[in-house]
Amino acid sequence: MTAIVAPPHMFRVVVAAGGTGGHIFPAVAVVEQLELLTNGACSTIFLGSTGRMEASLIPKLGYQYVPMPINGFKGLSLSTLSLPFNVLASIRIAHNVIRKQKPHAVICTGAYVSYPVGIAAMLQRIPLIVLESNLNPGKTNARLAPRARAVVLAFEESLDFYPKKMESKLHILGNPVRMQIKTETSQGCARLLFGLKEDVPTVLVFGGSLGSRTINAEIERLLPVIAGRPWQVLWQTGKGYIPAVALPDNVRVVPFLDDMGSAYAAADVVVSRSGATTIAELGIVGKPAILIPLPSASTNEQQHNASVVAKNGGARVVADASLPESLLTTIDGIMNSPAQRTFMSMSMIALGKPNAAADCAKLVLQCGGWQGGVT
Repeated sequence: MTAIVAPPHMFRVVVAAGGTGGHIFPAVAVVEQLELLTNGACSTIFLGSTGRMEASLIPKLGYQYVPMPINGFKGLSLSTLSLPFNVLASIRIAHNVIRKQKPHAVICTGAYVSYPVGIAAMLQRIPLIVLESNLNPGKTNARLAPRARAVVLAFEESLDFYPKKMESKLHILGNPVRMQIKTETSQGCARLLFGLKEDVPTVLVFGGSLGSRTINAEIERLLPVIAGRPWQVLWQTGKGYIPAVALPDNVRVVPFLDDMGSAYAAADVVVSRSGATTIAELGIVGKPAILIPLPSASTNEQQHNASVVAKNGGARVVADASLPESLLTTIDGIMNSPAQRTFMSMSMIALGKPNAAADCAKLVLQCGGWQGGVT
């Protein structure tokens, strides 16, 4: 796809985001706020890979999208031989988009798709803003951050991962969350939306858009026990997963949650992975959590994220390998103690940064030297 050049009066931005929703949705959240702050005078071009979710998701959201041939390193194979050529081709594509778009700023959210875009921005001396959603920087962001104009951090504890000389460019603004996560739905009404009982305490279980094999397996194993509990479960399994046993009356299964705001509103406690987007959303909705870090995360970022939330009192952490021994007792402990849930909820709210997307957008406008006025 050839990028459409924006008029000169627009605030122009190029965004690299892809691989997972954890990289895509924070970028979209910032762009949404850029559009608001400039009264619609914002032109955005996204760059990403050819075969990942961003290639279909970004155009569906109405944004220009330019694909690059870059792919992540997947171990030694024949495709590894083409990796350097794909990187160079991707840098060339990013360079051409930036040259034509003449952006005020370039935003990179991490993962391999950010590398060629960040390099192209540096070569053309365009202000680069790096968004780091996790506690510890990913491999690409760690390489780009020293040359960036600004680095947005989600956690104060993230400062420990950067040298002192970078302190002036580090901004602890939180992880941007899209406006759609907010909901005015009451807890009772939210429960009815999912076929749950309006007045019964609720546990929300999910493992991301694709679900989690180990979390699903443990919940399925526990179904006979859950049937006798005084609480109910809203269980997002991911597409393609069908429990092999009959569901008790107090369990509702959905393959995918299109309305996360209502799902959070229905819950008293959330059981989930500890990806950066989930952590940010929990801070906004103020829900106690049982976090199960993904053990295969590339830089152990989910364990780092979960540890910070637990240290601040908003969550309990259960290791993936310890689910059979610990998950049910941990749920019971929290569900049987309203006082504990209240404390955890207040702790989670204290961690939340609901204005992260707007604050980040203002920083992008500042770095880009925007003179058009901010609403």
